[in-house]
Amino acid sequence: MSYKVLLADDEKIIVEGISSLVDWKSLDTELVATARNGIEAYEKIVELKPDIVISDIRMPGMDGLSLVSKIHEELPSIKF
Repeated sequence: MSYKVLLADDEKIIVEGISSLVDWKSLDTELVATARNGIEAYEKIVELKPDIVISDIRMPGMDGLSLVSKIHEELPSIKF
């Protein structure tokens, strides 16, 4: 079973760097989406229900800590 991962960061270079440098297959994971802010991340998490979310703490719209709190209430099985 492959784990689904969502990556959220407001800095494009960080998203592109992590997306391309991590060997997702070797970690038995699949990068299913990226998001540029907390609100976009929240919407994609609810839609895609990834197993793991890698998130920046400081993002526009909704910061990473608020995102964790909100998702933990609705989808507690998702790991951050």
